[in-house]
Amino acid sequence: MRQSIAQAFRVRQNRGPFVAVHRDTRRRFDNQSTFRASFCSVKSDFKFHHDIRVRFADTDLQAIVFNANYLTYYDVAWTEYFRAVGFEWKDLLALGVDTVLARTTMEFKSPARFDEVLEIYTRISRIGTTSLTFEFEIYPEGEERLVGSATSLYVCIDPKTMRSTPVPDRLRERISQLEGDSLSGYSVQSSSSSSTATSSSIGSKPTTSK
Repeated sequence: MRQSIAQAFRVRQNRGPFVAVHRDTRRRFDNQSTFRASFCSVKSDFKFHHDIRVRFADTDLQAIVFNANYLTYYDVAWTEYFRAVGFEWKDLLALGVDTVLARTTMEFKSPARFDEVLEIYTRISRIGTTSLTFEFEIYPEGEERLVGSATSLYVCIDPKTMRSTPVPDRLRERISQLEGDSLSGYSVQSSSSSSTATSSSIGSKPTTSK
């Protein structure tokens, strides 16, 4: 069993940050986004965060948050990020678009424990033609101690055909308004006057959310 795990994962431990990535997945990461979260741990780079209190059910026999539960934390922050820029899941569906998670890499820096409030800093660092690159960092409330980080690639799809589809211009615009110059990748397309009017009615530019 231990041998098969070693074959499936590359693990670096006790020599800096812990990293566990399936070798086939790692090969598919592009050079720009690979492990970016590993080297960019600065709260000020993020314009949005969402707070989550650790439940007792989130912890394991070591009395720390079980590693798989961080995926849930990132998923909740992903949802709240979209809400902050003016989109809920139903709004995406109304545009004929859904999203799927294509890949994620996570790093575990320090433990989180029961009843701690965790700040899940979230941003989109790149908009591709059909994809969105999310970056996450977790800090305990009021602390600079990094608990963990992740980079996730989401792909926009047509929910009827399950095939990739371009990122909607309205969503692209709202993300760009929040992220500004920190955003990279596919340029924001100009929208028609009707599209602009619809976007402006969604709400004002979000800042930090708790």
